[in-house]
Amino acid sequence: MAFFDLHSHPGLKTLFLPQNGNQLSAWRTLSPKDGILGNILESQASLKLLFEKGNINLICLTLHPPEIGMIDQVLLKIAAKFLFPTLINADRLREMYTLTASYQETFHQEFLNITAAPRAEDDISPAKKLKLLTSIHDYNPEDFDTLHIVLNIEGGHTFYDLNNRVKDIEKVIDNFNAFVAKGYKILYFTPTHLTPNEFITHAYGNKILTKGPLLPKGIGFSPYGKRIVENAYQNGVLIDIKHMSLVSRRIFYQLRKRGYLLRKPIIASHVGLVGNSWNFFNQDVINPIKKSYGYKVHWLKNAGIFDDTYFYPLSINLYNEDVREILESDGLIGLSLDVRILGGKDKPGSIQKDFYSHEEFELLMSENADQQIELLCKNLQEGTINNGDTKINANNPEPEDLEDLKEGEDELNDIISQRTTDGPFRKNYNYHLRLIVNHLLRIYQITEWEDMPMPWNNLCIGSDFDGLVEAIDCCRNVTEFDSFALALTKALDIGAKQKQIDLGLSAEKIVAKLMYENAVNFMQKNLT
Repeated sequence: MAFFDLHSHPGLKTLFLPQNGNQLSAWRTLSPKDGILGNILESQASLKLLFEKGNINLICLTLHPPEIGMIDQVLLKIAAKFLFPTLINADRLREMYTLTASYQETFHQEFLNITAAPRAEDDISPAKKLKLLTSIHDYNPEDFDTLHIVLNIEGGHTFYDLNNRVKDIEKVIDNFNAFVAKGYKILYFTPTHLTPNEFITHAYGNKILTKGPLLPKGIGFSPYGKRIVENAYQNGVLIDIKHMSLVSRRIFYQLRKRGYLLRKPIIASHVGLVGNSWNFFNQDVINPIKKSYGYKVHWLKNAGIFDDTYFYPLSINLYNEDVREILESDGLIGLSLDVRILGGKDKPGSIQKDFYSHEEFELLMSENADQQIELLCKNLQEGTINNGDTKINANNPEPEDLEDLKEGEDELNDIISQRTTDGPFRKNYNYHLRLIVNHLLRIYQITEWEDMPMPWNNLCIGSDFDGLVEAIDCCRNVTEFDSFALALTKALDIGAKQKQIDLGLSAEKIVAKLMYENAVNFMQKNLT
């Protein structure tokens, strides 16, 4: 059985040492013997791991220059100085967060690191090679000595013309087009990520790091955002809605419906589910607190299909309506293998914190949210949109809440105290399997509620491996895709029978589609 991953970061960890020829190899597999603590820094998808089992020969490889707000963090600086200086260098981080090296430079450094030949110490057979596809027709499904790569790009900041902002949007477009002109196939582009940008308001998606630089600002799509999305489509690159705020996603859907954007298939590359309709947003929110930077709100996890499962309620995940929009577009949903995104990190009943800009939260709480979304689309198309306060007050930021600082500290301590154990003996192995089944069955239920075709052709895995995520116990890295698929097949079959759900296909066939077939078919249809 072959396997595929829609969202994988084998090059990210190569960026945190000086780029002088001695940076980490993308082929190198990091493990606890390298002095790292916990599984976030342990390799999950190094190029060596991708070849190890001989069952992966096609991936969608993510290129992503980390944003200033992610790098300029006390935790990373401490880590560089005290914990693992052989993996993270303080001077290199300083170069990145002061943008002595621009996002464009970091982006090209990652590309060079990915395409560099393995080193002698990587111990890679000369028969193993990478092939960046220039046509999907060059993919040979029988060749497992070759890792065929289709690219994706995460974060519109990648193409800024100045170090950390846009001066001339057409120069940004030129930067995008210059990379496309290399001729390598790019399946999708994720316009926003975890920090405010000049294009599209993002959804909050952090727990460990300092909140301030990562808080959402403004509202929806800016004219720059619409321009960069239009340009991606003109270049045959699809759009990934992951990391867009809820308001931004709703605007995106309306732009498509009104014909203001092309109606291309929608990708959600590495996601989980909220477990509810966005129509209940203003009823489900708990104790919203207005701050100078926006709103801090609280959620309870939405109950899953099985008694011990829950969904992660932050709006970085998909609401029922998001699922409908993606499936109606004949798009692709990549299920993340990050335990938090799947709802399995915190105790049942624990309060989940979320953050919104003033403008977006007040819109979502209003009685006429739908009409306001439509008006924003109209104003964007007419060039009269007001995107609100999009600037971070770096000189006078609001102090961190003590409870947020304590939460981040506890989270870090929990992660670094973990130790890798083998196979099904891991503490949460079966529970994490049920989280995946919980998502598969809920997506199926949504299609039933919406009177839509079954979703089994439009799902795949988008692990986010090596993207600094805490992997689920039942699939800690890409070498476990095979055992994960077997266990998931059994768990899906048992779960469907337990809930008396007719899947329409065998669990074995659904898992085969999820792990490989759907993505290959999707790319054959959509990569021109």
